[in-house]
Amino acid sequence: MLRRSLPIGAVAISIPMVAVAFAGSAQAPTPHVSVVPLNPPQDTIYIASGSTGSNNGIIIGKTGVILIDTGVSTAAEQLELDEIAKITSKPITTAIITHSDADHVTGLAVLPPLITIIAQENCKKEMEAAANAPLRGAAPSGPRPQIPLPTNTIDTKAAMTIDGVRFEFLHVAPAHTSGDLMTYLPDEKTVFTGDIIADNTPYPIIHLEKNGSSEGWIESVTGLVKFDANTFVPGHGAVHTKAEIEQRLASVKERRAEIQSLVLQGKSLDEIKQQLGETTPAAGGRGPRFPSFTDVVYRELTTKN
Repeated sequence: MLRRSLPIGAVAISIPMVAVAFAGSAQAPTPHVSVVPLNPPQDTIYIASGSTGSNNGIIIGKTGVILIDTGVSTAAEQLELDEIAKITSKPITTAIITHSDADHVTGLAVLPPLITIIAQENCKKEMEAAANAPLRGAAPSGPRPQIPLPTNTIDTKAAMTIDGVRFEFLHVAPAHTSGDLMTYLPDEKTVFTGDIIADNTPYPIIHLEKNGSSEGWIESVTGLVKFDANTFVPGHGAVHTKAEIEQRLASVKERRAEIQSLVLQGKSLDEIKQQLGETTPAAGGRGPRFPSFTDVVYRELTTKN
């Protein structure tokens, strides 16, 4: 079901990923956005990566351009827009957001005003909460980006044609976040998964603070593999085949069942990690620290509602 509100404010290619350097780094890499076609020679779907911080989809419609996710910063998104201008003179008309993480939504701030922004209902709520939350950590070097909120929201699923391109949207359950939205292009047999699938960890990252769920992740990916697709574009990393998604699903289900068995045996979190051969990440490094998949499952199974 699609809800409308007024605006506020096959292919196993490897996609290069470039870390976004923190301010003040003496060895910050030169910002760079790579845009590559996903389906040559048609060249109607592109993937932007690099300084964007995530894999962003670029869909060329009849009269305009549809984006799937945006860059980690306004500067990164502007680089992406510059690359799009080399491909087509068509304007950006629509942005589809797979979830509310900053490396997927911040670039909305520099897109043309009054475009259509599509997201899952809970994604919009999370974006509203982030906009109203006090800043944490060091103050930004410039003004806080004014990120527009979604104008169209989806609860569980919807199908629509946007500028001549057919889309199907699916939200099964809270997974990476409470507002994940898988985006399927049936004519191209391609799915943009958001961070439900990401190659930066062997097991999924679950945002407990956004009411994500390991059980919901399994339910969501079970729904994901039902799409008649052969190309799955993850939120980060290389494009996947359906077989690779199915293999990942089986691995996560096996690990979750193993953790559950150890919890039922009365094992502590440290004992479970030791038995699974997990090591504590070294201090320092870049980027946010997320609880491990084992942390998440243990907390889900031992915390009483």
